[in-house]
Amino acid sequence: MKINEIPVILHSMDSYSRFWNPWYQLFNLHCKNHGPIIFLSEEKEPDFIDDVTHIKTGAGEWGERLLRALKQIDSELVFYMQEDFWCVNDYELTDQLLEMFEKYGMDQLHIKENTHLILTKKIEDNLYRFEQNSEYTQNHEFGLWRKDKLIENVLPNENPWENEVDGSKRLNQKPHNIYLLDFHWYVSVCRRGQLMERGEKIIEKYGISF
Repeated sequence: MKINEIPVILHSMDSYSRFWNPWYQLFNLHCKNHGPIIFLSEEKEPDFIDDVTHIKTGAGEWGERLLRALKQIDSELVFYMQEDFWCVNDYELTDQLLEMFEKYGMDQLHIKENTHLILTKKIEDNLYRFEQNSEYTQNHEFGLWRKDKLIENVLPNENPWENEVDGSKRLNQKPHNIYLLDFHWYVSVCRRGQLMERGEKIIEKYGISF
């Protein structure tokens, strides 16, 4: 398998549809060599539906909707992210990521900025491993997952915040292989459904209609 054959899952809900076009525009601009995009929403279709595979998850809690979609995706590996992270710097996905993923027997590999919110141990260069009892071992920032590992740690009744907190507690009860490539290429732009100031600056910088 090549890195650009692995699907990129964007998981959203219809009430966040105003964030979809900026996410899509910035992701395609800055993320190089990515695979097919699988776009998850409840019922509403994105404007760019002709360029993605759209899965309607139907109504329900976040966990229920995600599990419903994952069972329809025929790939052992998936990239997963949500619409409230917008790309601001270029990043190219390469097959070296896959080689690294298999070399260390990873369950998750997040490509994100390393922060004080998590505990990590340096492995090599900009590659870090999450400590066993770190916060946010379960997180929804851009990452490469073994799909079965994602499925087994999502409960149908969980919202995304519960999944990160409670899911991390579940993961930390047994040995895990969760890694991080320290690279700053996207930022969070939304809090409780509202565009943050940094998101407004990105809209202005790129001349995006919002």
